[in-house]
Amino acid sequence: MNQDGVLSLHKEAIVIDGLNASHFFDDAVLGRLAQGGVTAFNGTVAAWHSLEETMTLIADYYHLFEEKKDRVLQVRSVGDIRDAKRSGCIGMIFGFQDTAPMSGNLRMLAVYHALGVRVIQLTYNDENAVGCGCMAPEDKGLTPFGRDVVAEMNRLGMLVDLSHCGYRTTMEAIEASAAPVAFTHANPRALANSPRNKPEEAFKALAAKGGVAGAVLLPAWLTPQGEASLKHYLDAIDYLVGLMGVDHVGLGTDFMEDIPAEIRMAALKGIPPETLKKYYGSNIVKGFESPVAFPKVTEGLLSRGYSPENVKKIMGGNWLRLYEEVWR
Repeated sequence: MNQDGVLSLHKEAIVIDGLNASHFFDDAVLGRLAQGGVTAFNGTVAAWHSLEETMTLIADYYHLFEEKKDRVLQVRSVGDIRDAKRSGCIGMIFGFQDTAPMSGNLRMLAVYHALGVRVIQLTYNDENAVGCGCMAPEDKGLTPFGRDVVAEMNRLGMLVDLSHCGYRTTMEAIEASAAPVAFTHANPRALANSPRNKPEEAFKALAAKGGVAGAVLLPAWLTPQGEASLKHYLDAIDYLVGLMGVDHVGLGTDFMEDIPAEIRMAALKGIPPETLKKYYGSNIVKGFESPVAFPKVTEGLLSRGYSPENVKKIMGGNWLRLYEEVWR
């Protein structure tokens, strides 16, 4: 397919980033998403934050939607994603990267759902009241409260995200969930032996449940050398397709653009210096340095022999199918 055909297909596709943790209050961040043809993204609103901090952040995002209504809109349903595509706005899906914002109160899930939160990761890197993250000293699995959280998220129609969860917590949550779940941003451990990557059996269990995994962009999760290019990112997509099938693979870049220093420090708090250097020393993938380069992924998949239909699935169609199945 020639360049005009690639750009036409990319423009026609619904492009969804399964996880983006950037500073969306920055005009430049929104501009790069628009330039890359992104239709919608799961945007991290909160992670380790308290209930009060989280509510303040949600209020700030509500103000952003009002202030920039011609550029970004809140996504509460699949219909909103389609509206974003038609209008040329970017759709933001509210997502949490931890259950800490619940403050141990199961009833807060209904409140957050009413406010538009549609994706919640059960744990960040460490242990919490729900289960254990991938960097916890021991993965004790899903707690009784964690099982209640999964059941309530199923009832409300919120997508359970297991990206940062430890192996036992991951597998027990997949089994406990009545609905498909997601790894919004996780790669196979066979590509790079990072604690944030997952073994093959976790991806297979996810696919068997009907879920979707988003290939993540950080170099240390793509190659053992900790340096990566667009080729390595496409290799990760190929690996996941071979492992799970094309219907279960999406994008989950984990872009962290223009994050203020104090937020970045809080996100990495408690991680030993040697681990920081090894796994977080670089976040640049050559050829896919920002969302502007999303069309290069479309081009790369086509050049590897994926049909236009399957390219559309990977670029966003699979996320759309999963949201349609899970959200209420």
